[in-house]
Amino acid sequence: MRIGPDTAIFLVTDPATTESDTTNLVYETTLRGLELQFKGGLTMAQNPTLFTDEKEAKIEAFGRLTAMRAKRAIERQVASGDLREIPKRLVILDREGKLLFEADLP
Repeated sequence: MRIGPDTAIFLVTDPATTESDTTNLVYETTLRGLELQFKGGLTMAQNPTLFTDEKEAKIEAFGRLTAMRAKRAIERQVASGDLREIPKRLVILDREGKLLFEADLP
């Protein structure tokens, strides 16, 4: 598929808070709009990823949100002492073994 400056694309970013939902993580934009988003504060630290298919973008956003919530749940268990063996890293892969999410745990 050819993507020009005004072709609709979908941008997915990492969740900022536990209150985030997929509507906060998926944005329809264009290459021109993406340029403005970077000028407005979007950073590579938010792991921006582009999709041409909205359904794929929403699946990616849901996976990121699920991973962030799992990480927070593990951190709470560790802090409360409920988890005897502390994992050092949370890694979530897709069906093909592609890395979807990874995070160091305290």
